[in-house]
Amino acid sequence: MTRNIKDELLRAIKNGLPERKNQGHFPSGHSVPYFYKTSDGQDWCLLRARKDSPHASQQRIVEGYERYKTLFPFLQKQNLGVRTPREIEILECNGEIYGIMERFFGKGHSPQEFAKLKPEQQQKFVKQFASFFHKLHSVPLDTLPKGISYIPYFKYDKDADMNKCGDVFLHGDVNYSNFLVDDEYNLHAVFDWDPACIGPRLADFCTFVYCKDLPMLPLVLDEYNKLAGTAITPMQVVQHQLARKEDTNADEILAEARKLFKENFESFHNQAVY
Repeated sequence: MTRNIKDELLRAIKNGLPERKNQGHFPSGHSVPYFYKTSDGQDWCLLRARKDSPHASQQRIVEGYERYKTLFPFLQKQNLGVRTPREIEILECNGEIYGIMERFFGKGHSPQEFAKLKPEQQQKFVKQFASFFHKLHSVPLDTLPKGISYIPYFKYDKDADMNKCGDVFLHGDVNYSNFLVDDEYNLHAVFDWDPACIGPRLADFCTFVYCKDLPMLPLVLDEYNKLAGTAITPMQVVQHQLARKEDTNADEILAEARKLFKENFESFHNQAVY
């Protein structure tokens, strides 16, 4: 970002940013997003670090922005097959702190929209989803930038049966809105890398449980297992998500999973290959 663009963005902030029509695909818990097009035609997303976030202090949010400074360039070099943010600038103005990055256009993956696709389009998207996770999980851990730590939720025991599937680099945010598709329903951009961490590879597939999209889980796992040489089952992913104790409808999720996958909930303890 050039000095002239920084100055233009600072002036826009001082003059009052236009109200956004929607929050786009950015998390409102930590940051408040605004969109602005500079005179060079570039679209920007300005994330204002909230002082009243229910999830993190403003200092913690800004620390996340700081971590992006090394993480974003690293992601650009990994050939993940999707767009990821290239850089972030941190600006202070009017007593507020902003993390500024390029704006991505598109819509988040939706189970409802996916269901409307032709079978060949569905298969293409499933392969793209699986390929992204395989490439991400193949990133050597000893090359990760500083600040990438082990998975933070619940007490992580690497020796527990449910976690014996190999530590990998995880995206870490189980939310479909972070996976943007284009007009032809190709997976083309992934963002919100703040929770990126190291942990068991099945953790990234909790997306499908969290987003109540269990029917798609075995489709993606089937393609992923072919690529990664693993044998992760849908029920293993379900148990991993439920172990976080964040789902108020855990009994409902478990009942649907048993019906769909025809697996005994405890059977995965007997699985030897992950």
